[in-house]
Amino acid sequence: MNSDCVIYSQCKCMRTSLMKCIQANGQMSSFYLQNDSNFVIYGWKPMWASDTYGTDANRLCMQHDCNLVMYNIMGEPRWHTNSAKNDCKMCRLTLTDDGNLVLDREGVEIWNSNNSKGMK
Repeated sequence: MNSDCVIYSQCKCMRTSLMKCIQANGQMSSFYLQNDSNFVIYGWKPMWASDTYGTDANRLCMQHDCNLVMYNIMGEPRWHTNSAKNDCKMCRLTLTDDGNLVLDREGVEIWNSNNSKGMK
């Protein structure tokens, strides 16, 4: 996967108060953890969302078990990729130029936004 936009499992959480935007290598797509608690991938328009708008989610964490989770201030999960793996050594979240957010564990894809309908 060719992209400069990579988050590894050792990284800290992204909080909504920081309004983070991360762009893919070619800068054709980006994702935001918005103040309205929605996690959104944008290209020319919104391409995918976690559908957590209006919830109390305020941080997005790449956990050591390869599960990407949105938590509220009390530490309660509000959305996740359901990709936890007990034997995970390294996981990576990559945003591709075509707007697909891909989570892989040691090089093997375990989740992607193209196959996810957002909040379950």
